[in-house]
Formats: sequence, structure tokens, C-alpha cells
Amino acid sequence: MIIKVIPNTLGTSVENRINGLSDYIHNPNQTRIDYLSDYITQLHASFSHELISEKCVYSNSRNFLDDNIEYQKIEMSQTASLNTRVDDPIVHIVGSFKKFEVPTTQELEEQIDILSKHLKADDLQMQYALHMDTDNVHFHLIINRIHPYRKNNHNEHQAVELGDGWILNAVHRATAEIEAKQGWEPEPNPLFIYNHETGQCEKNINHISNPDAFKISAKIRDQEHRHQQKSQLRNDIVTAGNYQADLEKTIQPILKDANSWQDWHQQLAGLGILYERKRNGSIFKIKTDDQQSLTFKASLFCNKQVTLKSLEKRWGEFTPHHADQIKIYQPKLNTTAQHTPHESSKISAYHLFQNEDFLVKELHDAYLKMKSTKDVYSQNRRSKYRDINFENEIYKNNKSSFLKQLQKKFPEQSTDTIYTLLHYQHHTDQLTTRAEIRKVFLSQNQNLSQQTSEKLFDQNFLSRNFDSTQITSYADFLRFVSPTNPLLIQQQFLFDQRQSKNFIYQENPEIKTAKILFDSEDHKEPIGIQNRYGILVFSNYSITRLQQCLKNLHPEHEVSVRGSSDFKNLFKMLSQHKSNEIQDTNKSRTLPALSELSLEQLQIGFKQLYQHFKTTGECKSTALIKTGLLLNCCGIKLSQLTSILATCIQKHQLPQLNQDDQSILIERLHNLIYTQASKLNKKYFNSNDIEQTWQLYFSLQHQPMINEKCHTLVITNDASQHLKDLTLIPKNKVNKSYQQTESLSELDYLQMFEFYEYSRKAKLQKQQELERNNIFTRPKETLKDSDQILQSASPIKKYRIEYRFGETFYIDQEKVAFFESKKTLDITVVSQQLDHIHDALLLARDKFGVVLVSGTDDFKRQVQEIARATNIRIEFDHPLVIDRQVESSANDKIDHNIVHQINEHKTVIPNSPPTSPTIEDQTDLLNKEKSTTLDKNSKSLNHTNDSLDFGF
Repeated sequence: MIIKVIPNTLGTSVENRINGLSDYIHNPNQTRIDYLSDYITQLHASFSHELISEKCVYSNSRNFLDDNIEYQKIEMSQTASLNTRVDDPIVHIVGSFKKFEVPTTQELEEQIDILSKHLKADDLQMQYALHMDTDNVHFHLIINRIHPYRKNNHNEHQAVELGDGWILNAVHRATAEIEAKQGWEPEPNPLFIYNHETGQCEKNINHISNPDAFKISAKIRDQEHRHQQKSQLRNDIVTAGNYQADLEKTIQPILKDANSWQDWHQQLAGLGILYERKRNGSIFKIKTDDQQSLTFKASLFCNKQVTLKSLEKRWGEFTPHHADQIKIYQPKLNTTAQHTPHESSKISAYHLFQNEDFLVKELHDAYLKMKSTKDVYSQNRRSKYRDINFENEIYKNNKSSFLKQLQKKFPEQSTDTIYTLLHYQHHTDQLTTRAEIRKVFLSQNQNLSQQTSEKLFDQNFLSRNFDSTQITSYADFLRFVSPTNPLLIQQQFLFDQRQSKNFIYQENPEIKTAKILFDSEDHKEPIGIQNRYGILVFSNYSITRLQQCLKNLHPEHEVSVRGSSDFKNLFKMLSQHKSNEIQDTNKSRTLPALSELSLEQLQIGFKQLYQHFKTTGECKSTALIKTGLLLNCCGIKLSQLTSILATCIQKHQLPQLNQDDQSILIERLHNLIYTQASKLNKKYFNSNDIEQTWQLYFSLQHQPMINEKCHTLVITNDASQHLKDLTLIPKNKVNKSYQQTESLSELDYLQMFEFYEYSRKAKLQKQQELERNNIFTRPKETLKDSDQILQSASPIKKYRIEYRFGETFYIDQEKVAFFESKKTLDITVVSQQLDHIHDALLLARDKFGVVLVSGTDDFKRQVQEIARATNIRIEFDHPLVIDRQVESSANDKIDHNIVHQINEHKTVIPNSPPTSPTIEDQTDLLNKEKSTTLDKNSKSLNHTNDSLDFGF
């Protein structure tokens, strides 16, 4: 979150400032209702103005005698008047939250408590309110610095210095404590960090502050933000900084070699640098390619070893140079801000990119072109207005002479009559001239608006009549673009990804400018942005998109990863399978249609998705908002979401929220859905989030409901009738009764369901095995960085990799050979082909060394013979009882097969698929099948007898 102190730039009286601020925070101005209503009509046929207007959803006050807002304003004004030495005792503070963050009323009260503590304003009068609009949830806080009863030495009421005079530091400390205690996502590069052990805010030792020379006034920064364009001052500062860094490298060797003033001046002049005295010090002077002269203080270089005093101690009294003309200095400049490798490896990715890197060039160039033309029109209008004002001044100074001339011309008229006519004639001329100027200006802007809209937009992509006179910023320009315009969706998404946490760090000085990376399957879908420091990966990542990002990295440079645990695991898995072909069945990121599920099933789904987002580290409100937004993308209406949320909270399945907090949360969800296209909302979710919806869909739509308390199957009448109609159908056949969800093809749907079934059965089998053994389920384990991974003796490059439902599937000839579980670190063998068993055993050996095998006796015999042939150490979960005659004949057969299949590298052609069993028979098959498990502690490898070469 961000908390800012808003300066008073209007210069109004204290009473007017109090009334204006108090009225605004309790009833904000609806300045955007007109454009939003037209904007949203294109997304939804009907909507409520209450959902899109900025409004106060909660307000409160402290340290007043009355609860009435009008009386509080009077009381605050009277208290402020009790100290006449303070010009402006009213402080206005605004706290803003990220896109999906919504505080409860209780959390807001706690935030005010923390702010008051750090500002030392517990006894001061304050009003505060929580605002909801289409951008971000934010609160306003008004504080009267005049103490209600404590007096100072002048017998006036004391003016409290907020934060002991260091109000910005106090606000930064309060922000750090609020983020730490309430779980909000912190801003990058914080000034303070909250220590939970000591309960104090400590200075962030890794904070990187900008030098004073690089600080730009708030007014200029505001202009830069409005137009998304660097100011000339910032460009000059960056250019000077680049010249300064290059001069440092140039001057150092000259300082070591020079032995006199003459030698010093001569070597510098040879490179286009002059050293001159200025007042009591000295400067370096250079001339750039554009004939611009730049000067730098000598104390900025070489640790002050080249100052005038330092060099005079070395070479005596200063001797000026004799160069008549300075040559052009030729530095090696960089156009972007530079950081040392040690510094950039620690700094937040947010500060390694520039705002202009996230702009859609086509849109922003059109805006700048329109702005430059409009600026010319505006400048001409201002010039003509200045002429009018000048003529008015001439009239005022020469009024008496004009009157005398008219008296001579019309002697029969009285002086008062002539004066009155003269005045009205001048006034009419002024009004007529101004009207003509406005008319010309409006005509020019109408032509400009028409030209801009014709060149850039189709009429279907304009939200309303394009009017350049109403555009004063890039944000205003975007408001005239339809929310369904692909360019606008792309621009809004890029702005939202400015603070993405997922970053692949790799130093590559060869990359000079940042570039946006697009999906190879959808060239309008941005998936990341790359500059010389690495790649910032966006929230819509998947394994194939991450693979595309890796292809843009330098193969020989070192790589490190930052971000969420899910992102890191996906990157690690992808790094382990560089040699394999990575496959993604759901490349189009298709979501299942959940609208046909019952209300009870949706409640279960809401709870499961909420728990999923909580496990990824999201705070409570963000997890709830994302859950609702994702379900809406799957076809669930807002009215259903409202009912589901209330029911789940009532049943204590979700965190407890009172009615007001529920209303605030739902209203924020409404704002996001009503003001943004569904295509944009879908981009906020990665492949793992989308996979969760498919897992939810399969578990609720195609599986009987499970009672969580007794762990038994509970089938309702409706569900049982529906399940009887479902059958397992071979993948290569067409199911005529299949109904597509979104744009996912039938074969891909069947493939997804097959992956889900394998994953579900493996987990269920593991759970049943643990329950039979009366032991607890092992916690999730991951390999430590220090664990040694052996190189595979027989690389398994022939397999295609599919990463689904937390499992890594190894696919050969469109069939699953075996799969690896991420949570339990097991390897489950599905195929009965010896070369697949052989490769699974090698993979197990490479990961864990000693392999514990479980399964049928036949499977164990096969693994045993392969282990002997490849010198792999194995152990069995249960002793293997072998008849010697059977063992002898089996050994001969297996040895023959191993030689024939493994050494000759021939693949056994699978038999034709068996008759399709019903979903009810599948439960019996599940009880009979024996899965193959490999984990780090037990190091086990289990086998599934019933290989299902099917998908639903």
C-alpha cells in the first residue's frame, strides 16, 4: 500500500479547506460518471450507476464532541482558530491499496490507530473515510494539528508537529507496520521494515535512495505521469549522469599519468575536456554533439582528488589552459539508468524498468501526436488572448484620447453618451474576438479528433465520440477507447504488471532497450518484458510461455529467479527438462464452464479456490476478490457470487465478515467486472490458477461428492443419474454427446481429464495406503539446493512433458508412460512396456539413489532384473516371494526382452484399447489397481496394473 501526504496548493482559508475536504471525503464528486456509463454499456447491457461511481463506503471520526458531520466541521474550524500563528493546521493524508486489496472496516480502524501512533496524533481531531472507485480502494484522513485542550507558552492551543516534524518518515514507518501486521503486499524498495520481534520499524539496510541531483519536483513528476512521458529536466539529468559516469572513467588514468598543470590540461584537452577555475573551486567543461556545453564540479570526481586545492598541493599554483577551441567530447553513453551487477542483483525489479517500457507504442504515439498538435492550437489561442489583453490595456491607457476624438467628430452628443457608447463598443469587440478564437479552436479540435479516430480506431472500438478538447492526459485519452479494444486491454494489463513479483535476473549488457515479449500462439498477448537485467514475467504465465521467455536469455550467463513459490517451482521443473519437448494441452488458457454446477457445488468450489489463493501467499481480501473474479470468468453471475459468499461465511467456511464488509467486498468485485473486459480479467491468472478450475470442474461435475467428516462417498440422486450416463471413451474416438467448454477441443478435453484421473487415483491410492498402515500423511518436501542430482545414464529425451495438476507426465506415442508427483515426490508407472519401466527406474535412481519398489510381484520381478542389468540399488516394501521355477523362466523371458527392447531401443506397440468401462466400474478398477510410488524418504517405486489408455 501507499500512504501520501497531500500538499495544500489552493491556498484557501482554513474554514473553506475544512469544509471542502470534509464534504469531499463523505460525498466525493462524481467526475467520471458520464464517460463510465457510456464505457460500461459496451460491456454490459444494463448496469447500476452506484457500481461505477466513486463513493464513500465507510466513514468515522475521532476526538469530537458531536457525531454530526456538520457540527464536527464547525468544531474543527473553531479549534483551528485557537492558534493564530499557524497558517494551515489541516493535514490531508491518502492511503491507497493495490488492485485486488480491500480492507475491512476493522482493518481500517487499526490502520488509523497505527498512523495516529506514529504521527503522535492520538488526541487530535480527525475525520476519515474509505472510498471505492474503479481504480483502487483508498482512504482519506483529515487531521487538525491544533490540540483541543493543550496549550503552548504563548497561551494558545498547541500546534502538534506530526511525527516530531518528520511527517514523511512517520508515514513510511506506519506503512511498514500496517503491511506487516495486516498482510498487505509491500511496495518495492521500502524505507523501513517492521521487526515483529521488537515491535519497532527499522531502517531498511537494502533501501536504495536516489541522489539529490536526481530528485525532481512533485509538479514535474505529476506532468510526467499524466502524459507518460519523460520531462526535459529528467532527460537532462539522466544525460548529465551518464556523462558524469563516463568522465569519471576518463579522468582517473589521466590523473595518475599527469605530472604538471600543462600535462594535465594537454591530456584533458586531447579528449575534449577543459579544467577551469570557478570562484574558489574548479569545474570540468565539455561540449556535446549538439554544441551544448556541460559543466561538472570537480569535487564530484575521483573522491575529491581533482579539486583545485588538491591539485595545487600537488603541482603548485593553478595555471590555466591555453586552448582556444574545445573539441567535441565523445563518451560511451547508455540511454537507460545503470546499476552495478552487485546492486542490480538485490534491487527490486520495479526499479530496473522504466514507466515508458510498459507503454503500447501505437496508442501512446497516437496520443503524443494528438497532444503536440493540440498544444500548437492551444499556444496559438493563448497568443491571441494575450493580444486581446494587450488591446484592452491600450484602451484603458488611451480612453481619454479616444473620447476627445469622438467628441470632435460628434459635437452634438454629450460626453456621457459618447463614453457609454465607447465602452460598450470596446466590450463588444472583445467578446466577438474571443468568440471567434474559441470557434476556430473548437473547429481545429474537431478536425483533430476526427483525424485521430479515423487513423487509429475503428468506430466499434470507440467508447464515445472522440473529443480532443476533453483530453488532458494519457489516461483521458484511453477513456475514449472501447474496453473491448485489444490495444486498450493490452495497455491496461501492462500497467497492472508494473509491479509483478516474478523476475528472471540475468545481466546482459548487449540489450540496450527494453522490449515486450509476446506469446508465439497469440501475438497480441504480452507475457513479459526484457531489458539488460533480465525478464519480468507477467501474471498470465504458463509453462510454454515461460519456456518462450527462457529462449530469450543468454545461454552462457548466470540466471537467478525471484517471485512466488509456484513460479519458482515451474521454472525449476522447466530447467530440469530442457532436453524434453514441453507440451501444453491447454495452450489457449481455456476455462471450464461452471454455470451448470449446483449452488452447493459452487460453494465447495468457492472454498477450494479461496484456499488455493491463500496457499500462494495472498492476503484475505485479495484471495476472495481473485476467487470471485476467476469464477466470474468461468460463467458465474454476480448475483450467484453474492449468494455464495454470504452462505460460505454463514457456514464458517470462509473468514468471518460482517454485512458491511461483505457489501464492500462485493462492490469492489462489481467494479472490476463492470469496468473491465473479461479478456483482461482472465489475464490476471496463471496456468496453475486455471488448472485449479479444471480440477474443480472434474471433481464436481464427474465425480461423486465426498463428505469431509466421515471420508465416505455420498452420491445424491441427481448426481447418480448424471454419472450413469458418463463413460470412459478412448482418446482417438469422437464422443458425440460431448459439449465443448469455451474453445477447448474435445481431444484436448479428454486429455485433460485423463491427466486429472491419473493424478486423482495416485493421490487417493496413497491416502488409502497410509490409512491402512495407520500413519499420517507426509508433509510436502522439496529437494534442497545441496542435494546432488546424478546424471542419467540413459537420457529420456524421447518423452514429451506435460505439467498438469501438480504432476509431471511423461508421454510417449500419445500415451502416458509414467508421471512424477510434485507434492509427494513419487513416480507412478502407468505403462507395462519394459523400456518405460526402465526409464522410470533411471529417473528414480537419478533423483534419490536407492529406490524402494512396491506393486505386484510381476512388476517387482521386472524392476529387479532391470536393476541388475543397470546396477541400480533397489529395496522392496514387502518381501518378494518367488518360486524358483517361475523365477528361472521369468528371468529368461525378461533378459530376452531387455536385450531386445532396451539395447536395441525398440518400443513395444500397445494392444488395442479394451472395452470402455463405465464410471461405476472405474471405482472397482481403482480398488484393484496398485500404484507405483517413489518418494524421497521411502524412495519407493510402485506400479499400476490397469493402464488406462483412455481419456474422458
